[in-house]
Amino acid sequence: MSLFDIALPQCVLSQERKAGAAQRVQDLYDEHYAACYRFLMLGGSTADESIDFLQEAFLRLYQALRDGTRIDNPRGWLIRVLQRLRIDEFRRTARVRSLDDFPEDALAHSKHADNPESVLLGLERNERLSLAVGQLTQRQYQYLVLRAEGLKFREIADLFDVSIGSVSDACSRAVKKLGELTNV
Repeated sequence: MSLFDIALPQCVLSQERKAGAAQRVQDLYDEHYAACYRFLMLGGSTADESIDFLQEAFLRLYQALRDGTRIDNPRGWLIRVLQRLRIDEFRRTARVRSLDDFPEDALAHSKHADNPESVLLGLERNERLSLAVGQLTQRQYQYLVLRAEGLKFREIADLFDVSIGSVSDACSRAVKKLGELTNV
């Protein structure tokens, strides 16, 4: 058996792994891009930053899959990578954005009501909610955004290196505060 005979199957396996990783990343991109983009926008990233973070995260996902890493929860994995990228960027720039800086479509409120009264009530509700969200601590807000994106308390706790109880308590207090402030 020659060295070429040994190397050829490795090369074929590597090509198959790359092709499989590329297709899996494309499928995961189609499935999770919108949720990841919303997560970034609601977390304070600009549209340009969000696109850059997403490119980097999906590149890292491709590299991990190509290298044979098993990822059981791709959305959670992507959110963790995106959160780390955002934290690194925020540390570099040391800035925080307010809710007022978000594009209206990032808050995902519905303007599809047929009558003007429904539209006005919806806008008022969203205004109350925006003001109430502004009263949350940054940590409460981050936890709620991650919960809204489908992460479990354990995943959030791992992301921030805190206890599950801490995440649960912060989310409970945040929801209670939002309820009180919006009269829901």
